[in-house]
Amino acid sequence: MAFKIALLLLSALHFIVTDAAVKPIHDLRTKSAPLLSKRQNFDSVNVNPSTLYPAYNLSVPIDHFFNESQYEPHSTGNFQLRYWFDATYYKKGGPVIMLEGGEDSGADRLVYLQKGLLAEMAQATNGVGVVLEHRFYGTSMPTSDLSTQSLRFLTTQQALADTAYFAQNVVFPGVSDNLKAPNVPWIAYGGSYAGAFVAFLRTRYPDVFFGKPGCDGMMRSIKANSLPRCHCVFSSHRSHLRFLGLLYTD
Repeated sequence: MAFKIALLLLSALHFIVTDAAVKPIHDLRTKSAPLLSKRQNFDSVNVNPSTLYPAYNLSVPIDHFFNESQYEPHSTGNFQLRYWFDATYYKKGGPVIMLEGGEDSGADRLVYLQKGLLAEMAQATNGVGVVLEHRFYGTSMPTSDLSTQSLRFLTTQQALADTAYFAQNVVFPGVSDNLKAPNVPWIAYGGSYAGAFVAFLRTRYPDVFFGKPGCDGMMRSIKANSLPRCHCVFSSHRSHLRFLGLLYTD
């Protein structure tokens, strides 16, 4: 089953990439239309996706790492991690395909659940499509404020642990099958920061996540000590640099 799912994903990605490279968008849409439901047809439907997918929440730990001094004082509390899902195409044995929300409100990613690569992969594999919000974005707030002390919990390490916890504990309303990892394959997908995030996720939690198609992921940082008490953090990817922000050291 896992091998079959991998082949289906590769086939879907191959179709999207090769056709997009050689055909105008109108031809690509025409060829894609039979693969899409009426709700997903690019040419005839412009429905606000927020009206299609209700938001749900899963209670997850604020602090996953009680052995790490950087998170002191530690928290034993939980917060509500927001997510959306579409089980329209799900059939027993299908995977869960999760889009990592990255550095934005997860609500802004719902269009990918409605149409696009996330929707197409879910349909091609008879899977469940999911959009998962990143901690400290949208309504997924572990703390009541954004003070420096509160933001000690805003790290990729904690967010990766959120995602693994989510995959191992979520119960999708209305779906009777057990879709918790590793009971079914979980596939994480993202681009830019979220592209790097899903690569880290697969590396850090290989027993939870089966695969991770990602694009434009920034995997290496450059620190320039040009400002006092902080570093300018850039990401190096192929031939370009992107400014990510300031990393304070005290």
